[in-house]
Amino acid sequence: MKTSIVLAAALLSAGVMVGTSAFAADVGGKTRAQVVAELAQAQQSGELAAVNSEDPMAAQTFRDRQFAGQAKTRAQVQAELAQAQKSGELAALNSEDPAAFQRFTEQQYAHQGKTRAQVRAELAQAQKSGELAALNSEDPTAYQRFVDSKAARKTETMAE
Repeated sequence: MKTSIVLAAALLSAGVMVGTSAFAADVGGKTRAQVVAELAQAQQSGELAAVNSEDPMAAQTFRDRQFAGQAKTRAQVQAELAQAQKSGELAALNSEDPAAFQRFTEQQYAHQGKTRAQVRAELAQAQKSGELAALNSEDPTAYQRFVDSKAARKTETMAE
């Protein structure tokens, strides 16, 4: 009995040490001062409270507000809303039918007339260029960074 308790304690402490070293490796070589500064900034901005909130949408709401300064004017948003209402997009989004928005987008893009092969080629190109990874990133600025780097490469190419 004592042996099993000692063995369990040893395994538990080994697990904690492995978890701690994995966490330390995840920090990415930052100094303690850098981590403390990031923590203080996250606390001050409200990000830490949003991430630790019981509300599952709190972190997303925080990120949305964080980028609100880069957002559109009230008039632009109202114009987009009117367009979404006119096109049926808003009704599709608010529909209780889970497939309604899928049908809406299919109807919207059906007139483009792309073949399956064309779509697959576009997908392969997006994967190769990194665009797909940027779009699917959890980092809300990843796609913008992708677009900026693509524009910079295009400018460099034109300058040559």
